[in-house]
Amino acid sequence: MKAKRLLGAGLAVGLGLAAITSTAVVAAQPKRGKGAAAAAAPARPAEPPVTKKTIALTPPGIAWGLSTKQVAVVIDKMLDEAYLPRYKATSPGVKMRALDAELAEEKSAFRRSRIDFGKLPTGIDATPLKGEYSYLNKESMMTLSRDGGKRYFFFIQDKLWKIIDEHALGEGSSRGKDFQSAVVKLATALGVPGRVTPPDPDKGRYVTEVDWKDAGTRFRVIERSETEIAFAYEDLVTLSSLDSLRPNKPVDANAIDPSVASAIRKDEAPPGPPPAADKPGKKK
Repeated sequence: MKAKRLLGAGLAVGLGLAAITSTAVVAAQPKRGKGAAAAAAPARPAEPPVTKKTIALTPPGIAWGLSTKQVAVVIDKMLDEAYLPRYKATSPGVKMRALDAELAEEKSAFRRSRIDFGKLPTGIDATPLKGEYSYLNKESMMTLSRDGGKRYFFFIQDKLWKIIDEHALGEGSSRGKDFQSAVVKLATALGVPGRVTPPDPDKGRYVTEVDWKDAGTRFRVIERSETEIAFAYEDLVTLSSLDSLRPNKPVDANAIDPSVASAIRKDEAPPGPPPAADKPGKKK
């Protein structure tokens, strides 16, 4: 039932977004007489549209290809700057030492957040992040939790290739009151409507996504719920080589065991020709 509700909500939003992206196309089509079928919606483009503005990565210093250690150094600098106003307002002494300990713990927590997607399954499989990574392909993830939000850094072969941010939606939110209004704001900011990818339960996708790209990054907006949205930034170079970077493919839990499949094939094999009858003896 939950999947059906998500699908229904996703389709409703998807249709609204599709109307936004296809208005110009429909308007350009020749008018039809009364009784003629309505113009069909344009097919989903093979590639996301190119933005008129660069898709910027933050904080300063973050770039595709950085190692986990290099990303941690960038986050250290970001945290130092974030704590600076508090340091200026704190007198030396016990409170200053407490602030030092708090900052050191936040830096350490980011380093400890690393999860390696090796042989054993992780608790991340039970979150909306499932499908954003693979196992046994030298992939890992680090999480930064700050000010009630979370940012996830994804690595493959210890190189940063994806970042996902979670944002709240609602009245008063800078992102928008709902998914559709957030996408409209982004389309305005980026200078072009995004490509809409509707839900497809057969492919394990139960939410709507809208994406754009620039020279080096693909930007995806992911519908999470009525009150939450996610922004995903992905390195285009890594995306183009992702299949070869993930030689170990996930095992289909519903697949038939190879030995069972072999036995079934044998049982279903057509019978061979009947044994040759004994030749009758010569008459005396």
